[in-house]
Amino acid sequence: MKHVEGEVPFGDYLLWLLENSQLRALSGISRLSHQFDHRYLAWETVRLARNPFFENGTGFEGYWVGQSASAEETLQRLLDIGRDALESQARLYRYQYRFRQQLMKTLHGESADPDTLAEWSNTLGAILGRLRCNVYRNPLADSFRRETYRQVEGLPPIHYHEVGEDLQQMYEIRDADHPAQPRLVVDPNHLRTTDQEAWQVAAALGKFGHPLVREVLLTKPRL
Repeated sequence: MKHVEGEVPFGDYLLWLLENSQLRALSGISRLSHQFDHRYLAWETVRLARNPFFENGTGFEGYWVGQSASAEETLQRLLDIGRDALESQARLYRYQYRFRQQLMKTLHGESADPDTLAEWSNTLGAILGRLRCNVYRNPLADSFRRETYRQVEGLPPIHYHEVGEDLQQMYEIRDADHPAQPRLVVDPNHLRTTDQEAWQVAAALGKFGHPLVREVLLTKPRL
C-alpha cells in the first residue's frame, strides 16, 4: 500500500468557508464528501501508482491506454487539453480579464473563490465527459479503467484533520503494477515556453475533482 499525506487542495480556503458561513462543520462535509472518494482514489491511483506513461502523471493517462503509442504522444494529448481549456476560457471571458487572472491564481493555488473553483470544476467535468466516450470504443482503456476501480475497492475513506489554519489529508492507494517499459519524467522547464502553461493546466485540473472541493461546491449554493 502507498500512504499519501499532504495538504487538501485549497484547504485553507475550505476551512475559512466552513468557519465563516452556514456550511456544515468539517465532520459533516467530509462525511458527505466520501461519496466521491472512490473516483478520486481511482484518479490518484492512475496518477501516482499505475500510470502507464509517466513517472509524474496527471490522472488523465488511463483514457489513452491502447490509443497512444508512446509517452511523447500522450504528452501532446495532455498539452492539447491544457491549450483547449485556456482557449475556451479566453473566448468565454474575452472581456473579463480580471476574472481570467483570478482563474490562473486559483489554478496555481494562490487564491480561491466559489466562482473560479466552479469554473475549473466544470472544465474538468467537460473534459472527462469527452474522454469517457472514447473509453467505450476502446477495450484496452475500458479494461484499464475497470482494473483501476477494482484496486480502489475496499480502500479506507480519505481522512482529514486540521493543522493550524490548514487542512491535511491522508489516504491509501494500492502500489499497483508498474509497466515494464521505462516511464517518462515530464520536466516542465524542458517544454517550449508556449507549452508550459498548457502543462500546468493539465497537471493541476485533477485537484478540482477532490471530494471536499466537490462537496463544498454542491453545498455552497444552498446558503
